[in-house]
Amino acid sequence: MGTAPQPQRRPAAAGLLALTGLIALCVHAATSGVRPNAAGRTAGAMPAPSAAAAPLSADTGTAHAAAMAAPAPGTRDTVLAGPHVPRPSGTPCTVELFRDVEIPIAHFTSWDGHGRFAYAPPPACPGPWAKVILKVALRNADPDSYLDGVEFAYVSIGDVPLYSGAAADNDVPTHWRVERDVTDYAAVLRTPNEGAMEIQALPRFGGVFQAPYYMSATLLFYPANTANRAPRVPDAAYPLAPDHGWREVGGRAGTLAATLSLPRNVERAYLDVMAHPRAHDVLWFTCMPNAAIAAFPELRSPLAIGTGQFGLEGEPPPQGCGEGGFREVQVSIDGQPAGVVPVFPRFPPKFNALWNTPALLQPAPPPQALNFMPYRVDLAPFAGLLSDGAPHVVALSVAGRESEARFSDFQLSGTLLVYRDRGGARVTGQVTRNTLAGQPPAPNVSSTLARDAAGVVSGSVVTRSTRSYAIEGYVDTSRGRIRSTVERSVRFENVLVPEAYDGPGDAADRYSLGVGLASSVSGTSRRYLAGKLIAEDREYIAYPLTLAYRYRGARLQQAYVQRTERWRPGVTRYYTHLLHEVDLAYVPGDAGAPALEWRGDQRYLFRDSYASCYRTDVRTQGGALAEFREGTDCPGGVNRLFWAAHPDGSPDGLGWAK
Repeated sequence: MGTAPQPQRRPAAAGLLALTGLIALCVHAATSGVRPNAAGRTAGAMPAPSAAAAPLSADTGTAHAAAMAAPAPGTRDTVLAGPHVPRPSGTPCTVELFRDVEIPIAHFTSWDGHGRFAYAPPPACPGPWAKVILKVALRNADPDSYLDGVEFAYVSIGDVPLYSGAAADNDVPTHWRVERDVTDYAAVLRTPNEGAMEIQALPRFGGVFQAPYYMSATLLFYPANTANRAPRVPDAAYPLAPDHGWREVGGRAGTLAATLSLPRNVERAYLDVMAHPRAHDVLWFTCMPNAAIAAFPELRSPLAIGTGQFGLEGEPPPQGCGEGGFREVQVSIDGQPAGVVPVFPRFPPKFNALWNTPALLQPAPPPQALNFMPYRVDLAPFAGLLSDGAPHVVALSVAGRESEARFSDFQLSGTLLVYRDRGGARVTGQVTRNTLAGQPPAPNVSSTLARDAAGVVSGSVVTRSTRSYAIEGYVDTSRGRIRSTVERSVRFENVLVPEAYDGPGDAADRYSLGVGLASSVSGTSRRYLAGKLIAEDREYIAYPLTLAYRYRGARLQQAYVQRTERWRPGVTRYYTHLLHEVDLAYVPGDAGAPALEWRGDQRYLFRDSYASCYRTDVRTQGGALAEFREGTDCPGGVNRLFWAAHPDGSPDGLGWAK
């Protein structure tokens, strides 16, 4: 195919929905265990907490109304369904990090030292703090921004990432605000430090080069009081990437590793990990095996889903990707496997250069599109090893690409959070069991792809990976021996259903792809002091995704599911349930004609056993907000949140229950 494809007949909306139905049948087995049903429940998960929860004690405060200013129907500006971070009582001290910094180019921090700022804690609020909240605001002045398809933005202090996300891409000037609970990183915020901010994107080759993005960030420090006590937070935070907290891994440099010298009294440790696909791996969950690409080159059609851009001469970019549809982050300590991190299938606005794909996500983007949450790995069984006085290498690597000569294209971040023994300067201990060792990722791939007599390539590619492991260890502290156990079950299944035809002329070419992804992690962590249980944490996280893609048409169904159950002595068992699900569809019409289908439905639900109940329902039509409802099924029809809750799905160390 030597020329750019000519405009094709647009698929009817009914045809796209029929494709979605076919895909649903193909992937039913893969997603039935994690897809939320109409009642918001998830198979195999823990029971949802009741909105009418047990009464709160005076030590834990109360659930407060969480109403936000509802966006006006008809707006085409960015609409977010999730809540703000819940506030404790009292007046916070405010530290403005920067305001309306103009970002005219990609990789702004690397350009002449821009994007860096000085940080100092607020003198009027020296701590301890009940909560610290980061507020970030981004906007662009023109939909034809110079930066095309912003993939990644971040704010860090002391090389510890406090926020990371991507950008909205609407057909009007747009702005959005996100928040993060950064209380667990208080150890970095207690002293002056250098901060950094950046947006990474590809430059847009076109006639508009003067429309920048603008970024602002503020920290809110809430002093502790009798109603909202200061939580027990990590005593130290160690970033794995010394350059602003992030490291690009690709080519042959496929590992983020740091050699750390830690204190001799580590009682427990956790690793907050964020993995952002970039470049060739942005749409990793749509990638075919290399053998399939070699046998059926039609799968690399310019009509396919992909992130390729037009070349300088305007030729159509090849789309599609190889290396298989499985990715996973491996955690290791001194080369010993220490944990597994699932990769969230973030769906970008730019997924084909030949048509207006960003419209699919306008104006209400899918889960984790603008505000990425870290995944916390429990490393408590390694506390004794980390305290032995020797340097230790903590490393992250991305598994899944089929070619050994090339690693995945990712931005990786890791922050090691350490709790120290406050009654002793030195502890000893060791890892006593590790069944993850000897279980490297080994996904099973099966394919029924074939080319029929008419030259049409069709069939399915199924990738499966299942692992269960247990890691145990102990540490002898000033309080006695603490034994820690971590059990996890990691399940992954990805079903790809392509159909491709490379005809005698460009007008005859066609391409479609169905994706059914089911990725989940479940497990329990426990700690025992002198044989008595002192902490228990259960978690279930799932990332189901179904995509029906056809050139000039797409439907996306995606959810973020999280259930947790936590217990500490003297505190009522704490349950949470988070569900953020979307159903988006876009089929453009002919040039100048209205879209054949352009709508979206979204629901955000959070409940906990401390009276939190938050629900928002969003409906969009034609790229604009049609309806925004709050508080459905909550007592009194009002959203309320417990001040210490994490309704965004961020890690919760339950420090308030110390």
